Amino acid sequence: MPELHWREHELVRRFYGPSAVGEVERRFLEAIERLVRPGDRVLDAGCGSGHLFTYDLRGRASLIVGVDLSPDVAQNPNIDWPLRASLTALPFASETFDLIICKHVLEHLAEPDSAFRELARVLRPQGRLLVLTPNRFHYVPLLASLLPPALQRLVAIGRGLTPVEVHPTLYRANTPRLLKRLARQAGLRVAVLRMFETPPVYLAFHPLAFALGVAYERLVNRFEALAPLRVNLLAVFRKP
Repeated sequence: MPELHWREHELVRRFYGPSAVGEVERRFLEAIERLVRPGDRVLDAGCGSGHLFTYDLRGRASLIVGVDLSPDVAQNPNIDWPLRASLTALPFASETFDLIICKHVLEHLAEPDSAFRELARVLRPQGRLLVLTPNRFHYVPLLASLLPPALQRLVAIGRGLTPVEVHPTLYRANTPRLLKRLARQAGLRVAVLRMFETPPVYLAFHPLAFALGVAYERLVNRFEALAPLRVNLLAVFRKP
């Protein structure tokens, strides 16, 4: 199978300008910056190797722990303490963390209800859980669910993931309604839940595909009635 040639930065600059490169990561980082407080203990849940998303909370957070099933967690530059563990069985005492961040992980969970309960358990009172995940009703997840695993793997590796970081996508926690239900069952309250569309970097293997994605992005971002068709779900949950 031929390797896909990704042209993400080139096409984003052509259609949007240089400031739009890495927009999803920038928005997530801005959300982290708003939520982190001096002395916080932070858990990066499903952090992977960290090479696709970097941040620096040192000097503000007192401890940054990263958890992932991948051995690449040991190379993550964002964290102080790497651990290999499942989100459904976290090796921490209850009420350990002030802030949990979880980027592009929920779509891979086979048991999101168990994961939410564990994340809520290790949060301190007034703790915050920040998640970013794709909307299952967007065309990308819909198409991805139809692709054979080998092609899904090729696309993920083409976008910069290492083979060990490529996991099946299940989309069992990937609508606003599901997120609200999972949070409620875990004893969390929804503080923020919004949807946004960004440059279609997942179509950067070909300029024509990217141009069609740009047309879609501009349409769904223009009309609020089309918000349920935007790809990104960003949510903040709080523990009472």
